[in-house]
Amino acid sequence: MAKKRKKRRRRGGLGRLLRPLSVILAAVAVVAALTLFFKVEHITVTGAGRYGAEEIIAASGVEIGDNLILLDRYRVAQRIYTSLPYITDVRPKQEFPNTLNIEVTETQAVAVIQGAGGYWLLSGAGKLLEAVDAPAAADYLQVAGVQASEPAVSETLTLTEDSPITPLRLTELLAALDEYGALSRADSIDCSDPRVLVLNYDGRFRVEMFYDADFSFKIASLVKIVDEKLEPNETGTLLMTMADEYQVNLVPSAR
Repeated sequence: MAKKRKKRRRRGGLGRLLRPLSVILAAVAVVAALTLFFKVEHITVTGAGRYGAEEIIAASGVEIGDNLILLDRYRVAQRIYTSLPYITDVRPKQEFPNTLNIEVTETQAVAVIQGAGGYWLLSGAGKLLEAVDAPAAADYLQVAGVQASEPAVSETLTLTEDSPITPLRLTELLAALDEYGALSRADSIDCSDPRVLVLNYDGRFRVEMFYDADFSFKIASLVKIVDEKLEPNETGTLLMTMADEYQVNLVPSAR
């Protein structure tokens, strides 16, 4: 006699439908919990000097009660960077469960450049800080022979198309001067001659170098030569454009 086959019950029909729904509901619950509990209750600021903490917080656009998790840190940083020109780096940090800490790095003007009929203070990184009048501009290292193109506060420096130096090269020169303690000794950077850059230095030297020179090496050499090789009363033109990069010629000023 043939055995009767047992009918197998189909399991999981409803379960398969409920499983994705339960996952979705769990995700919604998690998001709801995060939105409900992680609110901004405290905003702290570190690194401020020129600007007060309240001014930086106001520029951030963040308010008490905003969701800490959904906070767009990039937009927060960009608002502060744009609104407060003397701030060059912003790092918003979420400190759970309820605190936003804003770390800022401030800068200062190291040079001045002409543009749009006026003078603009420039940071070492090439950020335009503010427009100033001629008397105020006289207190800073002058960048001559080139002009800022469409300058605006908090924008990165761009130069007119006919400039023999690029903004990047100019900031590299400023960085080299700063690295070797020569910023305060530099009187002007003159880019009027498309063949050579002229650095007026220490109130007594006209220093010539090429626009594609290794500025770090050249400034290090300049400081060493002036401080260790030349007499305090010597003046003239220092030629750093020789075929031998280690050679520097002094053409004394006419007596």
